[in-house]
Amino acid sequence: MSTAYTLSRVYPREVLLLEKEGEVGGLCRTITANNNRYDLGSHRIHPNSAERSLGFMRDICAPTIIKNKRSGKLRLKRSYIDYPITSIQMIAGIGLVESFLCALSLIKSWIEYNFLRRNRDGKILDYRSYLIRKAGLRGYRIFYEPYARKVWGIDPSLVSIDAVKKRISMVRPMSFLWDICAHYLKKKSGGFYYYLTGGIGSFAEALEQRLMGNNCEIAKNVSDFSLKIENDRRALNFTQSGRSNSAEFEILVSAIPLDELMKKLNLAESLQELVKEIKWRGLKLAYLHIEGQPLLDGESFYFPELKYVFGRVSIPKRFSYAMQPDDSYTVFTCEIPCSKGDRIWNMPDHKIYDLCLEGLRQARLITEKQNCIPEGNFTVNIASVYPVYTTAYQKHLSLLLKYLSDNFPYIYTSGKLGFFLHCNLDHAIEIGLSLAEHLQNGKSARDWHDKITLFQGMKLRD
Repeated sequence: MSTAYTLSRVYPREVLLLEKEGEVGGLCRTITANNNRYDLGSHRIHPNSAERSLGFMRDICAPTIIKNKRSGKLRLKRSYIDYPITSIQMIAGIGLVESFLCALSLIKSWIEYNFLRRNRDGKILDYRSYLIRKAGLRGYRIFYEPYARKVWGIDPSLVSIDAVKKRISMVRPMSFLWDICAHYLKKKSGGFYYYLTGGIGSFAEALEQRLMGNNCEIAKNVSDFSLKIENDRRALNFTQSGRSNSAEFEILVSAIPLDELMKKLNLAESLQELVKEIKWRGLKLAYLHIEGQPLLDGESFYFPELKYVFGRVSIPKRFSYAMQPDDSYTVFTCEIPCSKGDRIWNMPDHKIYDLCLEGLRQARLITEKQNCIPEGNFTVNIASVYPVYTTAYQKHLSLLLKYLSDNFPYIYTSGKLGFFLHCNLDHAIEIGLSLAEHLQNGKSARDWHDKITLFQGMKLRD
């Protein structure tokens, strides 16, 4: 949408935007139902976002931007600690004895690696080995191992260390001693974030109005598409609300998952096998309407331990009161990591509600007496949310992007899904604005796809 908006200002009536859903915004859209507004999970605009992205958002929807104090919490060992976590809070959460044993484990790992030269035969490439070396075996087993198994759904030894290095909060505990000193030496300032009065989707909705004002055509509810290339004529055939349509084009920008785009092309068998290696972890979002109010303050709650079915729970009305104006109940958005077609993905809604209700009680977010209000509860399945960064993903990704650039120089893949990224909203905007500049300057798809290394260096903020 950022690319389309920028181009539509220069090329009015020449930009066509295709949208799979009935609302724009993708993962950052907001659903309206039951007189409430529901984001697809927990979203926020970070204050340290790039100035260009923040400026772009302010230009589009400045009147609706609000500033909130950050008050997230993480559940660990039956305690809640502030999130993002610091080492001093980790000690408070797991206790002095466990912290001491974790420290011994960390020292042992450091000695083994630096003096006994164990596990130094080659470069460490996987998540498990890297974090055991950096955080110690005991600390790894308490926090990092269950987190990896929940989020990616595979053995952590098959996950690339990029999954650690791309995420700011995953790196913090590795500077353990400095973090403890900093807690006492540094002046602590309260964290905050920006949000939009009507939900994160308000940004996409405002951007949609700007696009239409620039005479950009927007086709929603697009269920399928195919390419037809004859000599110099390029056409995109697509199905919109059950009807067949066609549009000729010069340049195609794809923000759909890279593997889905590649499946639309005539690939050799070897490349089809590579496409299968581009894997995603999805989410089942369960929206529960619970009687009364939560027991704890805070807007987002994180659950790395496997005993909880959800990985994160958020409370929309604490982001903005306009999300849920009725105080007689509370909406809980439960994010449950899963993969398309697995047990959780196919589980009936009533069973998901029971699991989430049990988890909320076990986590002491609500009392045993608080129950679901049956009316209004619903679920949403999203197939492609978290890229599964296996130890070989970089090689597969590079080969696919090279093939795309060499054989389809008029297709530019982009965004979180197109570039196989786990990134924030401001990162996605920055990619979109950069692509618009790239196209206006007449640069090639090969030059653009080579920029993926730059975008992969963006660190995810929780």
